[in-house]
Amino acid sequence: MPGPRVAPILLLTGLVALAYWPAFGCDFIWDDDDYVTNNPVLRTWGGIARIWFEPTSLPQYYPLVHTQFWLEYRLWGPHPLGYHVVNVLLHLAASIALLHLLRRLAVPGALFAAALFAVHPVGVESVAWVTERKNVLSMACALVAAIFWLRWRDSGSRRTWWAATAWFVAALLAKTVTASLPAALLVVQWWRNGRIERTEWKSLLPWFVLGIALGLFTVWLEATHVRASDTAWQLAGAERPVMAGQALWFYLGSLLWPTGLCFNYPRWHLDPSAWVQWLPAAGALTLLTAAFVLRHRIGRAPLATLLLFGGILVPALGFFDVFPFRYSYVADHFQYHASIAIFAAVAAGLTVIARRISYTARVALGGLVLVPLVVLANLHCRDFRDLETSWRATLRCNPDSALAMINLGGLLIDRSEFDKAEQLLERSLEIAPNNYEALANLGAIAHHRKDIATAQRFYEASLQQRRDQTPTLNNLALVHLSAKRMEQALALAREAVDCDPDSYSAHELIVNAAFELRLWQETVEHANWVLLRKPDELFIRLTAARALLELGQYNRALQNAALALRQSQNLSRSRNTFVQAFAHVLKTQPSSGIAARVDRSLRQSGLDPTPIVPMLIEQLRTIGANTHAKALAGSRR
Repeated sequence: MPGPRVAPILLLTGLVALAYWPAFGCDFIWDDDDYVTNNPVLRTWGGIARIWFEPTSLPQYYPLVHTQFWLEYRLWGPHPLGYHVVNVLLHLAASIALLHLLRRLAVPGALFAAALFAVHPVGVESVAWVTERKNVLSMACALVAAIFWLRWRDSGSRRTWWAATAWFVAALLAKTVTASLPAALLVVQWWRNGRIERTEWKSLLPWFVLGIALGLFTVWLEATHVRASDTAWQLAGAERPVMAGQALWFYLGSLLWPTGLCFNYPRWHLDPSAWVQWLPAAGALTLLTAAFVLRHRIGRAPLATLLLFGGILVPALGFFDVFPFRYSYVADHFQYHASIAIFAAVAAGLTVIARRISYTARVALGGLVLVPLVVLANLHCRDFRDLETSWRATLRCNPDSALAMINLGGLLIDRSEFDKAEQLLERSLEIAPNNYEALANLGAIAHHRKDIATAQRFYEASLQQRRDQTPTLNNLALVHLSAKRMEQALALAREAVDCDPDSYSAHELIVNAAFELRLWQETVEHANWVLLRKPDELFIRLTAARALLELGQYNRALQNAALALRQSQNLSRSRNTFVQAFAHVLKTQPSSGIAARVDRSLRQSGLDPTPIVPMLIEQLRTIGANTHAKALAGSRR
């Protein structure tokens, strides 16, 4: 039989496997393209430096998360299974760490609390969604940091304090919401001992400094890079406490009764002038005050639980603007960290109450709680199977989700189901007028239908709402490019590169437009950027070769043309460009021995001389290298 330390781990492993088995069959969903599949930073060896030292190269500056993704991209590339396996394993590791932490704190029902965390369906969004690696990784690191800090508190070992600090830094670099950990540890110590000692304050002071610094950096990035400061969804004044009160009760309710979970909840209408909207905030303050006043009678645990739950939730309560508020003020993954306070309190309370009954009855009651949670988590996990499944599931629980309509509309466009997509997008505009994504997608539908004027109108309307949309800038540039309006196309493509320096489409558009405008150097620079990342882009390489010919850089032109010709020897454009470059290079060399040099060069390049040499002789004559042409022609007789 497994020992007492092994059995709980096996139990948690089994519960997590049962709850999250469907995750192993899930694909990537929303935002996973920015984080993994279309993230250019993951594709190059130099990307690891950008992850750590170029914060705006990523959707968010969580370098430990993106370092994991960078390493995993080397292992299994753009295939989802590996990423989901790691997410589930990290959640399991966090569950085991929570068990260890609660046992160290002598919390009754520690295993039950860890099991609740392991299988509660509110956690599904964090575990089954690859983008939320930041949640599961930061949680595991934060819990290990807490365990080491408590060991330091008991032993006084400086080495243990440094280990705790290292894990805390790792948690911050995975997600800065863990900046609340030092405050949470002080609350835990107050709950345990009724006081906080000076050594505890001193030991956590560096943590507070690090947490505040990185937290403010995240807030700044949210405002400037992620654009959370957009006034279209920014909270103001009294809206913040009103929203905070409603969110607190929402999160508590979904933990205690986890039904109706949704990827995108309805966005509340906040009206501070309506007194009824202040009731949730007033209720939360009343509950907190009562727990404080009655702490000597009912114990410190209720107040500590409320402080931990509310304190960890602070970043998601509306006091700071975050981009998801544009779609909804609440999300299941926002309370992944805070939920452990409620799970620990519920487990402890039920364990104390159930001590009057037999062990077998307690196990049976635990099963009655855990089995439905496992079933609900398993079922909810299936909602994350793929993009279409997640958006349709969202519309079932929130029929007015403009976010789901817009993104589902985009999927239908990709499948050429334009009429269905158009209906969804027009309906989304009724709910969220002037939504730039819906307008851009309607432009894409018109573009596919060859209705260029309508496409241009929608693209321009979308860009009026938000200018820094690289895909829409690219699409509008394509409209101008197809209409031979090269100056407008080039200006838009340049703007797209300014918004997203890693946009392949924008760089390719610049190559095409700049070439038509005879801006040879700009053509070459952007062609080189593309070819460094996509060496097999045939037409970009040919365009680069032709621009280099115009610049008189014949050797570089020949190198590019030779690579293009090897890719497609039957393409006349490849042969013509190669022959032009080769003729200019030969012209700079002596005519004697030309035949041998030509034959050797062609064979080293893997090219058949038979169709190329006659063209080369004619091209030498065209550029005035008659002696070279005559020598080469004479060698063929």
